[in-house]
Amino acid sequence: MSQPPIVRPANDAQAAISPESLKTLPLAVDLDGTLLFTDMLFESLADHFRRRPLWALWQMMQLPFSLAATKARIQSRASLDIGTLPVNEDVLAYCRRARSAGRPVWLVSASDQSIVSEVAEKYGVFDRAIGSNGVTNNKAGAKARLLAAEAPGGYEYIGDSRADMKVWAGAKAASIVGGGEKRVRAVESLGVPVAQTFERPARGATAWTKALRLHQWAKNVLIFVPAIMSMTITDPSILVTLMLAFPLLGMMASGTYILNDLVDLSADRSHPSKYKRPFASGRLKLWQGFVMAPLLILTGLVGGFLLSPAFAATMLIYLATTLAYSMRLKRVALIDTMTLGFLYTLRLAMGAVLAGVMLSHWLVVFSMFLFVSLSLAKRHVEVLRRAGQGERRIANRGYRAEDATLTLGLGLATATATPLILVLYIIDYAWPSGVYAAPEALWVAPIAMAMWLMRVWLLANREELHDDPVVFAFKDPQSILIGALLGIAFVTAAFVPSGWVHTFDFNTVFGRGR
Repeated sequence: MSQPPIVRPANDAQAAISPESLKTLPLAVDLDGTLLFTDMLFESLADHFRRRPLWALWQMMQLPFSLAATKARIQSRASLDIGTLPVNEDVLAYCRRARSAGRPVWLVSASDQSIVSEVAEKYGVFDRAIGSNGVTNNKAGAKARLLAAEAPGGYEYIGDSRADMKVWAGAKAASIVGGGEKRVRAVESLGVPVAQTFERPARGATAWTKALRLHQWAKNVLIFVPAIMSMTITDPSILVTLMLAFPLLGMMASGTYILNDLVDLSADRSHPSKYKRPFASGRLKLWQGFVMAPLLILTGLVGGFLLSPAFAATMLIYLATTLAYSMRLKRVALIDTMTLGFLYTLRLAMGAVLAGVMLSHWLVVFSMFLFVSLSLAKRHVEVLRRAGQGERRIANRGYRAEDATLTLGLGLATATATPLILVLYIIDYAWPSGVYAAPEALWVAPIAMAMWLMRVWLLANREELHDDPVVFAFKDPQSILIGALLGIAFVTAAFVPSGWVHTFDFNTVFGRGR
């Protein structure tokens, strides 16, 4: 499921223990970050946040004061799909070779005994499974003392963190997951030979870019639309305010994306493409997500409040809606698409608040129909793909295989209504209001919008559409061209002198009437 790590044997300077000596030693293997590219405590917390967030939050507050007992409560009541967890295949293979060589292989972890036993049973390679018992947290010094008592003749220990230094200090041989040469030298300084090293999947900036979904920030350009439509974008103070609001909204949105990934770990790992996400695959540690998500959300909210209390209020509505979507609404068929349409439209409301203008009811209705249609296209593709893989019910969604006809019908209906709303806007408001100098140019808009939506739904029905149609629009050359036509139509309508159609001689341009 995750990127395969590269295993390299220890060099001659490190390997001060012979293979024959290793054969007599029990092999003790850590679970979190070693056998698995994840941490079972945070896996359990993520599961509880999905099902009962307030209870999970209360347990997190108790962790510093009663670690072992609280971990036992959290982990023993979790409902985890052990088979989908990202396993370190090379460590597992090393354990199997040791078992084949006749060595005792133990799974020894600070995770609760219930979890450790379940994992050991799943892989069938461990002679013993030893975890925390609700009284003692089986980590660092406690684990070292336990292994010293259980293996008085010595042991080889595979670990991954600084907390394992105390365990390695009492070992006859050490094997290390991650940490690089610095960790190897630190272990060797204890006088313990390094038998084997394993690398973790690549992390770094690329993993965080994907986790934060920076490409999704493109959606936030919607906050500029009300100022553009009202022509207040030319006011330097409004432009600067919008430019400051853009990253603040992006940070808060990134925080909610991380939270969404944390509560959706199991579903993502069963998804044909989402299993590669950084937290689901183990490229990023779950505790980092639990820290980063609230940090980003708070930073965005505080910055938004300093910029405009009214803007911060709309951000709070966005946050509450997004959390409701992640925890529950995304699993309710059709309500999920309405919620996504509302979240897009809410960005327009944010822009109106920042620009100090009224949000046009035409723009609100147009936005809801457009974005509900795009959300239905996203669901339609997902239903088709998962149904094609033989799924009767779409995991983590409220849809079934036979709902493809429904998502298609509703999507085409809302797609058809979207350019029609533009036509009514031009006839009923744009033309008689006198807001536009040349409203004739606006007739390009419904034609271009209809062309684009037809293309989106054509690709969706062929299962060729990107998971997110909005992201697709920013990458697809034809969509960019159609978007440029829309922009030109509105700019022309706003700034070209009145009566340009009547004064423009088409016959001269095309060489007629000579």
